[in-house]
Amino acid sequence: MVTTAHNASEWGIEKVDVPAYLDRIGYTGPTGPTLETLTGLQRAHMLSMPFENLDILFGDGISLDLESIQDKMVNRGRGGYCHEHNLLFAAVLERIGFTLTRLLCRIRLGSTDVQSRSHSVLIVELGERRYLSDAGYGCLGPLEPIEIADGTVSLQDGWEYRIKREGAVTVLQMLNNGSWIDSLGFDTTLFHPVDFQMANYLSSTYPRSPMVTGFFAQRVVSTEAGPVRKALFGANIQDFTTEGIADQRALSTKAEMVSALRDVIGIRLADEEIKKIEAID
Repeated sequence: MVTTAHNASEWGIEKVDVPAYLDRIGYTGPTGPTLETLTGLQRAHMLSMPFENLDILFGDGISLDLESIQDKMVNRGRGGYCHEHNLLFAAVLERIGFTLTRLLCRIRLGSTDVQSRSHSVLIVELGERRYLSDAGYGCLGPLEPIEIADGTVSLQDGWEYRIKREGAVTVLQMLNNGSWIDSLGFDTTLFHPVDFQMANYLSSTYPRSPMVTGFFAQRVVSTEAGPVRKALFGANIQDFTTEGIADQRALSTKAEMVSALRDVIGIRLADEEIKKIEAID
């Protein structure tokens, strides 16, 4: 059983402006602590809040203070990376009555090598059932919560995810080109804000961290045909399907990159941020 021994003051959830957040993600549904609400909020978050690492590339660093996250992602229309997304999402959920636990986990992406606990997820308790909720995995992550029970399969807009148990570890898998690949793994270790600070420091400063070495901006975009998973990797803008990359276009100038960030990924950029993008090698 996942412990929920965290208290509100430890995580500073009183700082989050719930109405402003709901307006930012365009959510007008119910707000009671139910599966319907959790599903609606996670989907709206994923369709509105981009995943991006611009501040790391700018050299500005990443603050996990809720006021800073809220100012960046809610007020200024930027995105963020996993810890920013999930700490903001967790605060909103707790403020409206959900019981949850914040966990640090290991990204796998099909690799058999043991990775550091660089990613974060939420475990939300609804009665006797527990759900994995992750608003910060990027465009390949689940749009909706998934019940944590061995063998659970969740079909989401043509994408399939599965929960698998490995002893004390729970693994989230994704069906890719007909094969199940591991996305991430987690256990029920109790974490505190200081643990997230250390994971954030490693992910945003370690020279070999993907967040330091790569240019990432992703979002799930709503279309008439259904959600489309779009990603900017370096100088390439890509559309992903369950079979892999469906479309790819190279961006040849910084102006095209800024346009893609604004018009495709949906990141609101201030003039000074555009100048910083133009200065990136």
